[in-house]
Amino acid sequence: MDIGIIGAGAVGLLFAGYLGKRHDVTVYARRKEQREQLEARGVTVWREGSKEQTDVGAKSLSSLDSHHDLVILAVKGYDLEESLFITVPTDTPLLFIQNGIGHMDFLKTLPHDTVMAASVEHGALKENDYTVLHKGVGVTNIALVRGVPVPLQRLMKEEDEAFPFEEEEDYETMLLRKLFINAVINPLTAIAGCVNGEMMSNPHYNALIREVYGELLHLYPRMEAVISLEDIESICLNTAQNRSSMLADVENGRKTEVESILGEIIRKASPVDVPVIHTLYLLVKGKESTGRQT
Repeated sequence: MDIGIIGAGAVGLLFAGYLGKRHDVTVYARRKEQREQLEARGVTVWREGSKEQTDVGAKSLSSLDSHHDLVILAVKGYDLEESLFITVPTDTPLLFIQNGIGHMDFLKTLPHDTVMAASVEHGALKENDYTVLHKGVGVTNIALVRGVPVPLQRLMKEEDEAFPFEEEEDYETMLLRKLFINAVINPLTAIAGCVNGEMMSNPHYNALIREVYGELLHLYPRMEAVISLEDIESICLNTAQNRSSMLADVENGRKTEVESILGEIIRKASPVDVPVIHTLYLLVKGKESTGRQT
């Protein structure tokens, strides 16, 4: 397939590195310096002590090609609408890989024939403009919002064993499951400044995991059958040395995805009170504000 990837952060580079081995991939990046590096060096993926380089194309957002078989939106949730100011033809299938649920309503407003959403369970850390560390092999779950799943079927047919895809029937349940994981792990690690494993080894942090999970379950009781507290704790243990994307954003003075994760939960919860989640939201916003001023 001919695939366009909008966004060249950790996840965008990870997708480009793996998909570029089997497909014709063009990465759309904002900065000229990064585009030049990608054109010259391709994408380097480090996994388990070995590296693999994949050639990709690189262009600016204003130069989006109209011939792609699939366009993957790998930008943060708060950049989605700006990314789509460029004209993506309505017959081009779109795949969204954002955290949180802030983009769910936005997807329904798009005029495109085929829209898909994904939940990415890989660990990825961007090392530089063209290098990404694959910190944990997981799976990319994809569900159809509307349209036909032809691009997904082609991705699954030609998948890499270290970068598998799975089809989900219900995109809302899929995104809510990832929301539970993000809402528990990301804010707590960002505030505490710790790796995922400390959420289990520190009894005080572990108590907060239980508090947040309880508030989420109060809002979405049906999700207890989909993701348990034990599931989330297992994820913390299995990704013990990983640093969450929200922690990385805070440490680097970048805007976080707290609005599309905790902010959206708070807005949808009203008038139900979620005091622990609201407190975590304010703490992350405080860190975000302080970091971006320095």
